[in-house]
Amino acid sequence: MISGRDLVRPGASPTAYDETVGVKGGCRYAGGMTTIKDVAKRAGVSTAVVSAVISGARGNVRMSEATRLRVEQAIQDTGYRVNHAAQSLRLSRSGVIAAVVPKIANPVFELAIRGMHAAAEEHGDVLLLADALWIEPGSHLMSRIVGTGMVDGVLLRSTQWGTETAEELTKRSIPYVILQNPRPDDSVSVWIDDAAGIGLATTHLLGLGHRRIALVGGPLVPIASSARVDGYRSALRAAGVRFDRSLIKQVGYEPPDLATATRELLGSARPPSALIIDNIVAAPGAIAAVLDLGLRIPADLSIVVYQDLPVADAMRPAPSTVRMPVQQAGMRAYTTLRRLIDGRRVQSALVTRPAPKLIDRGSTAPYAG
Repeated sequence: MISGRDLVRPGASPTAYDETVGVKGGCRYAGGMTTIKDVAKRAGVSTAVVSAVISGARGNVRMSEATRLRVEQAIQDTGYRVNHAAQSLRLSRSGVIAAVVPKIANPVFELAIRGMHAAAEEHGDVLLLADALWIEPGSHLMSRIVGTGMVDGVLLRSTQWGTETAEELTKRSIPYVILQNPRPDDSVSVWIDDAAGIGLATTHLLGLGHRRIALVGGPLVPIASSARVDGYRSALRAAGVRFDRSLIKQVGYEPPDLATATRELLGSARPPSALIIDNIVAAPGAIAAVLDLGLRIPADLSIVVYQDLPVADAMRPAPSTVRMPVQQAGMRAYTTLRRLIDGRRVQSALVTRPAPKLIDRGSTAPYAG
């Protein structure tokens, strides 16, 4: 793997290029400055092959996996380093990617940020983070950032922040990728398969004999456009269970709102025997409401929480969760944006590997009747 920590010869001009990657020299090797030709000679390939491995743009250069690994080993053996600053100057790029996300402190989304950061390190880029909740209406902060040429592209969780929208990026021809389920428009989106995750939770509870399964929390969107509800309904349909709209409470992610919605569900004439909570950050509100009503988990009510974090092991009762590939989605979104910046064809995608996994902590039990 090529490091983003670049070494250049002391006193060398960052704008002096060699013929392949735009850098004259890289670091000391065998008593002199290592060049891409040294790497190519050691690996027994052409400089074009080495350049393709370094840039990740191997579409026009045919090579086997064994060749790629041999080149990477040669890079490691020689200690060659790409000067990304010089390369960015040659390509008229800043090497900076902006990520605008809501609630940077959200531990679930932090996993996505980790994935973005890992991809940025691999590409030798800088990741610039902005919390959408901190952008004041009318500040035009993002327009000012992209207008100065500071960033090559933007990763977005939402298409609107403050009074600005993604349309501003489109007008300025700034590439962007949305961290959401695929959208009906032409924008590029990359995210986890929410339908599969909620579907797994629902199927697990159905397998225990539960039929009145409630879904509480989740984004404030119409049911018809909710991927989570789609996964829930598909699992019910596969088990031959009728969908009951009254068992759905999409109230967002604030713990007090989930607590209120949970009390309403459990206080109804036909309360559920199982509850899916969306998500782990808001789960304490719903679980507290259950316990305040004097109900036992799982003896009186089975619970599965969407998304998984280590803190779940410390909660009491510890909830069973559905672990999703959020970090991998962050990495995939970043690499997709990089391809878009390079002018390559990309498509929206759902990250499905590793597959959603149910982490059983004992908060579910067979339906007791």
